[in-house]
Amino acid sequence: MDIRNTSSFLSTLTAGSASATTKNRLEYTPPADEGINLKEAIEGGKAYQEMQDKRLAESSKIWSDNFQNVFKLARSAEDHLLAGFQGFESFKEKQAIAHPNIDIDSLDVALEDGQLKLSALDVNGQPISDKQLASIEEDFLKEEELVESLTLGLSEITESIAHSTSEFFRDYDLEFSREGIVKDGRFSLNDLVQEYNQSFEKRYKDSNERERDISKGIDKMIPTTEKYSTFSERLERDGLELFATLKFAHERPSERSNIYS
Repeated sequence: MDIRNTSSFLSTLTAGSASATTKNRLEYTPPADEGINLKEAIEGGKAYQEMQDKRLAESSKIWSDNFQNVFKLARSAEDHLLAGFQGFESFKEKQAIAHPNIDIDSLDVALEDGQLKLSALDVNGQPISDKQLASIEEDFLKEEELVESLTLGLSEITESIAHSTSEFFRDYDLEFSREGIVKDGRFSLNDLVQEYNQSFEKRYKDSNERERDISKGIDKMIPTTEKYSTFSERLERDGLELFATLKFAHERPSERSNIYS
């Protein structure tokens, strides 16, 4: 008979193994003061988690505050720009009669160093004379409500865009395309309108809306870009919040910044 198959051998082997394990554990267990203090580890983990929670709360507050600032500026700019755009269109109609040699569509107003500046081309595509421009500017400055609306609207949308890309999007930079609304430090109304229209048309290129044909008593679907065909209609529909917040934010090629660095 093979003794290794007996129950007595297994009992002896098990007892011997347990005795050796106990001996090794007693022999190699480090002193208590050299081991891990479980209480300190738990307290350290709690302190670290509290620090992380505090950072998260601070970060959330920054995002929330900047959301409010960006949207507040954009909504205020929307009201002023709507009035300013409509008023400037009426002003252009008057100037077209007084100055028939002007390409009236080129008549523009820009915010430069906090001041409104006018510019225009003649029918041949050349800048109008300084004398003629001065005459138009003189008429423009008499329109006090128009000047105020455009000054506020252009400055607020500029601040909203800059704020959204430099503060709200801490990891993003403010970049403009060559055809964007900022050119050579000038913030142009015509360029803003063009950029906004392009953005609107891109967003709703495949969108349709239901409209009631009262004369026929039926509903029909029409493209959103046709239903809202003018800048004023589109601005009233969509506002400036998303435009100011997202349109001009592009990811930096450099490493992402850290709010706590």
